[in-house]
Amino acid sequence: MTNEYINFMVFLENTLATFYQRIKNLARLEGARAVLEFMEVHSFEHAKIIEETRERYPRPAVRESMISDFQNNLLNNVLKKISDEKDILTVLKVLADSEESIGKLYLSMSSLLKKLAGHYVSVANQIEEIAKQEFDHRDLLLKDRERISQKINSKS
Repeated sequence: MTNEYINFMVFLENTLATFYQRIKNLARLEGARAVLEFMEVHSFEHAKIIEETRERYPRPAVRESMISDFQNNLLNNVLKKISDEKDILTVLKVLADSEESIGKLYLSMSSLLKKLAGHYVSVANQIEEIAKQEFDHRDLLLKDRERISQKINSKS
């Protein structure tokens, strides 16, 4: 899996920023221009922060072909060693050694999966921080709505 999720979130934030950029100039939203400009800037900043997670939390490389190559080489080598072997003890030792090699491969895969999990946890934590900021933005918009509502009601 590549970083499609990062690309998608960067796209969402840039699209949102562009949306705020467009609507901030509408005459009927003049009273909210400052908060809309704030939202525009912060959306572009979020896109940048999300994009930077790619470098800040690099995703460990996964080479699936290495695993299948290892298995094919191992099985071919084992087959070569035991195909003409008459001594059952030697055959069992070769098979035991191959199982040890597979065990070491699995330990390596386990380590890689832990590194991948760490990557995803780090990225998720960064995205969670942005989510909290989005809720703050909601509150800011609602506060500005209340301010404008009071201004309109005081004129009545």
